[in-house]
Formats: sequence, structure tokens, C-alpha cells
Amino acid sequence: MERGRSNVRAKRLEVFESYRELFASAPIRLMSRTVSTMQSLGYDDLATAIGDLDWRTVPADDPEDPALRQDWGALLDASFEHMGGWLRQLSAHPMGYNLDSLGYATVIKGWSEMWSHQLGLRFENVARSTPQIFVFHGGNQALQAALLGVAEARRDRVGTAEPATVLVPIPTFPCPLDQMALQGMKVHLLAPRTRGMDPDAADVAKVPEGTDIDGVYVMPVNNPTGRTLEPAKLKAFVEAVLDRWPHAAIILDSVYVRLHPRDRELLAWYEDDPRFADAIIIIDSLSKTHGVTGLRAGALLTRSERLAGGITRYAQNIMAGPSNAMQAVMLSLIAPFVTGDLELAEQRIRLQLRIGRHMQRRRRLLLRQAFMRYPKLLDHDQPLLPDPTGFDWEGSMYADLRLSDHCADLAEEAGVSPTVAFYLETGIAGVPLEGFCSNPNLKKHGLIVNDGDAALAKFQKNARRFVRLSFGMTPPPRE
Repeated sequence: MERGRSNVRAKRLEVFESYRELFASAPIRLMSRTVSTMQSLGYDDLATAIGDLDWRTVPADDPEDPALRQDWGALLDASFEHMGGWLRQLSAHPMGYNLDSLGYATVIKGWSEMWSHQLGLRFENVARSTPQIFVFHGGNQALQAALLGVAEARRDRVGTAEPATVLVPIPTFPCPLDQMALQGMKVHLLAPRTRGMDPDAADVAKVPEGTDIDGVYVMPVNNPTGRTLEPAKLKAFVEAVLDRWPHAAIILDSVYVRLHPRDRELLAWYEDDPRFADAIIIIDSLSKTHGVTGLRAGALLTRSERLAGGITRYAQNIMAGPSNAMQAVMLSLIAPFVTGDLELAEQRIRLQLRIGRHMQRRRRLLLRQAFMRYPKLLDHDQPLLPDPTGFDWEGSMYADLRLSDHCADLAEEAGVSPTVAFYLETGIAGVPLEGFCSNPNLKKHGLIVNDGDAALAKFQKNARRFVRLSFGMTPPPRE
């Protein structure tokens, strides 16, 4: 028995070492899927697994939503078949393969109507007026455009002597931090005071006097924690920022909002203060709402004219927009909002919410098994789990578990991090939460303005005891 367990740990360590070479911060995308499960599903390596269609993980006889696999798969089949038909049309005009004009205006209209119908917020592009909707090659590119808008607004305001400074509440998704580093932006990492690590209006006062903040990056539904920032708290945080830095842009990365059952409520405060329209940039994506990782269908929405300059010039580059093939897929996914078929639009919204619920259900069932099977490795106190017993809450498909002292001791004995020790003992792979609380590229180039702050260092050290799990692409166990 002991020999078999040792062999399992050795295999896991081998896998960890191989992914560390490939991804540097491994096991960063192993999700919660064990290697044996990946292999049984026909994946020879991790790269082929990432980007597969999430709907494949829905059992055909799913006890909670028996029709989800069929409904979800049918929508995706139709959308990608629509792309095939469009490409056949384009083949007659080979020199026009990269012209964005074919469907871009209709995609813009569809996104406008989708937000108006589902969230009650109207953004639209009107002739001879500043655009309010920009569709890009994925949410990450939309974020890149938003950061360029922040940087250009900084130059317009004070010149080019210093780069823009962005305030980033942590923990946060690492891709935006990488983009800030690539653009040479300075970053102030804002460590939270609250037990659940949610951004709070009171945190703004911790930023030293004399710090000029040009932009803020925050997620209403947080990645990596999977927690929902209550609308009143998000509004208070935005107000606190604008009270102190009236010129600041607020980037709301809202890619999970339309999956949320309280979708309208999360951003309903947007209309309450005219400052919000002038300051807020919203990032959206079809990838998350349709469970297709890597679809590369994102959008930026803003009513701000002062922030639109850099965004517009970036979007005018023909390589910034989505390909014609992706425009075809997008148009199929959002077609009811283009045509005005309200009954079908409501059906699509309900399907999005069912997809979100499926991801949350996977999280609930898998966390329940983890806590039942490995109680000694998990701390009794779980401050980042809104429901630490039933494991059921509204939000995205992520969860951050606090590891026990016993797990920390195993890590010290093996000379690895607590997250890796947890993986070696259980086969459940995740990412240390500390990886979402800093960025090596920002640090390498000296772009973290509060890097020597003692409170920040203390928080980052504490984050090492948490493992961030994602339940994408993981079939739910039977209850």
C-alpha cells in the first residue's frame, strides 16, 4: 500500500516538474483534472486540453439539468457551422479575406442590444460620434485597448514625463498585470483589509499621499477567488477612487457578469452618477458566457469620450479586430439580439445562466469531495469560501482554499510550496494564491511603486497558504 502511494506521488512529481519547465509557474492550468483523467479523455498534453469545449463535461443524463448538454452543444454546433458557410462565401473573394467591414457593424449592434436587453445598460455607436463599443480579438485584447486608453489620457493630461500608474486590488488575474508591465506602466498593488479579500472603499485611504493614480483595474466577479463583489461595495469603491482622483479611469473586467443570476443588479449603479460614464471602461467576452475557452471574442464598452482616444486609434489598426471567421461565430451566438427576436434572446440568456450554474455545480461537488477525503490538508477556517460547508455560491467557477498547518509542514519537508504539497498528496492541482498578488515582470523592471511596503509583503506571504482551484473542463462527480 505504502509503495503504491509512493509511486503515485512520484508520478505526480514527475508531471509537476514537466509542467514547470513548460509554464514556469506550474501547475498553473492543470485545473482540478488529474493526469489520468486527462489521458482517459484523449489528451496527450495539457495544451490540447485547454481550449476544449466545456460542454463536453456535461453528462448526457445530468441530474440537475438533463437538457443542458444538448442545448449547449446545439448552439455551438450551429455557430461554428455558420462560420463554415461564411468562409465558403469569402473563398470567392480571396483578396478580401481580412476586411473587417463584412460583419463588424452587425456584431457591434448585437453586442449593444445584448447589453441593453440583459443588463439594462445602453452603449451604441452612432455616426459622427465617439464609438462606445469596440469588438476585439478576445477579452485580453480589449483589456490591452483599455490600458492604452488610460495611458493616452495620462499623456493628454500631464505629458510624457512619467508613465501612467494603475491601482490594482489584489488578488487579481495575472494577465492584466503582464500587460501593464509590457506597456511600462507603474502599478500600485492594493492589499485588502477585509477577511474575504474583496476590494473595499476604505482600502483607498492606504495609498500614500502624493500617489497619482491614472487607472484602476477591478473585477465585479473576481478571478481568482470566484467571489462576487456586492454592488453597493463596488459602487462605494469606485466613488472613493473618483473622490480622490477625479481623472482616474476605472476598468471593470466584467466577463463573468452575464453568467451571474444577479446580472442586472451587479452594475445597476452605473447610471447613478454622471462621473461613472466618464470614468468607466467595461470589458466583456463571449468566451466565458458560452464556455468556450479561447474563442477570442471580446468587447470594450465605454461612454467616456476622454478615454476613447487611445482606444479608437488602437482599434483602427486592422489587425486589432476579430477575424471574419470569428465575426461569423459571434453573429450566430448573439443573433437574437440583432434580429430583435426577444423570445429567443431570453432563451439564450437562460442558457448562459445554466452554463454558469453548471460550472458552479462542478465546483460545489468537487470541493465537497476534497473536504471529505483530505480534511487534514485543509484549514478549518476558510475565509475565501462564501459557503465553506455547502460550497454553493454565486460567482465564477473558482475557489481559494486555505491549506492547513499539516500541509505546510509536508511542504517544508519536501522543499516545495504548500500548493505543490497539496497536489502531491491529493492529485488536485492548483496555483498558489500568491501568484495572483504580484507579477515577476513588474517586479523585474521596478514597476511596482509600493514593492517595499511591509503590509503588502505580509499579505503576499499569507497568500502562500491558499491554493486557487479552477473547475473548468472538469466533469462533475456523481452525488
